[in-house]
Amino acid sequence: MAENKRSWWKRKKKKINNAFVDKFRPRISVHTDSAEMAEIMERARKRTDISDYLPDLFIETLSVAPKFIVELGVRDGESLFAFERAARLCGSTIASVDIEDCSSVCSYGKWHFVQKSDIEFPAEFSEWCRTKNIGPAIDLLFIDTSHLYEHTVEEIRLWFPFLSGSATVIFHDTNLQDPFFRKDGSMEFSWDNQRGVIRAVEEYFRVSFNEKTDFTTIIGGWIIRHQAHCNGLTVLKKLDFK
Repeated sequence: MAENKRSWWKRKKKKINNAFVDKFRPRISVHTDSAEMAEIMERARKRTDISDYLPDLFIETLSVAPKFIVELGVRDGESLFAFERAARLCGSTIASVDIEDCSSVCSYGKWHFVQKSDIEFPAEFSEWCRTKNIGPAIDLLFIDTSHLYEHTVEEIRLWFPFLSGSATVIFHDTNLQDPFFRKDGSMEFSWDNQRGVIRAVEEYFRVSFNEKTDFTTIIGGWIIRHQAHCNGLTVLKKLDFK
């Protein structure tokens, strides 16, 4: 009974907050002459836990101009929507990995879906790449899976060896809050992952971060940029001076 009451109150609180936002904080329309960017901004109008970041994913991918993108975690294809549009412009190959069958969420000709645990697949990755005639050097790695600390530590350990010399790594849910607020002030409820993702990133760099605020820094040959709103997005970019 108490749990039902809490759930009812959460739904009520969300409804009131978002109704206020819709009435008093109209969304700002940003002009673009890019058809792909326009598509992504329209997609981002549907509020999800990653909608705030879809334009960022698209622009970050364009700035990298990757030959090979690996996406860990697919679900409904929200992040893939942005990656695919950038990949079409850059001629990139995309490999998406998920334990669920997400094979129908994308029709891009250079997209490959692998239904497998992203902790098990690295053992087969080099051979898989060979059979697909893909160089096993990842230029952009996106991680959005369980959001658990131990799992993220393993993802870093197993996937980072495949990164190219100037790779970019993007982690979603690095500031998982309950509730969380998007840029427009709208609210959604999530869950407490005990700082799982950002804690794994902290362990890799052997530092502590305040994920509740935006920051940019350089550590260990990486540029680190973090956005705190929504559920958090952290971008790592390797510095390659060669």
